[in-house]
Amino acid sequence: TKLDKSCHFDRRAELTGFSQAQAESFIHKYMDDSGMADKLLEQLGESEWCQSLTTAPYYCCLICDHFEQHQALPQRRTELYHRLVLRGVQRMAEARDLTDTFSNIKDAPDQVKIPFTNLLELAWTTLQKKQLYLQKADLAAA
Repeated sequence: TKLDKSCHFDRRAELTGFSQAQAESFIHKYMDDSGMADKLLEQLGESEWCQSLTTAPYYCCLICDHFEQHQALPQRRTELYHRLVLRGVQRMAEARDLTDTFSNIKDAPDQVKIPFTNLLELAWTTLQKKQLYLQKADLAAA
C-alpha cells in the first residue's frame, strides 16, 4: 500500500473496541458507586444506539463522565454528542489549569475556544471538499 512505501513499521497492531462485557466491566470500574454503574447500564440497555457507543473506549469514558454529572443519558444523539464535545472542551480547559467554569462552548476561555473553533472549521472545510482526512498542510493553515 501507499502507507507501506512511505513508512517503515516493525510491528502492526489492530485496535479493537470493547466487547459488551468489557464495557460493563469498565463502567463498574469507572464509577465509584456500583449503584450508579447499575443505573447507567440499565439506561444503556434501553438505548441501543447509545449502548453501541460504549464499544469505543473513549466514548465509554465520556458517557461515564457525563452520567456522573447528570445521572441520565440524553434522549437524542445530537444532544449526547453536544454534551460529549462540551465535556471534551471542559477537560481541555482543566488540563490547561483554566479555572473558569462554563456550560456552553461559546463561554469557554479563549485559550480553549479558539483552537477548538479552528479545528471545527477545518473539519467542516475538509468535509465540504469531500476530503475525509487531514493533511499536515491543512493543520498548518489552521
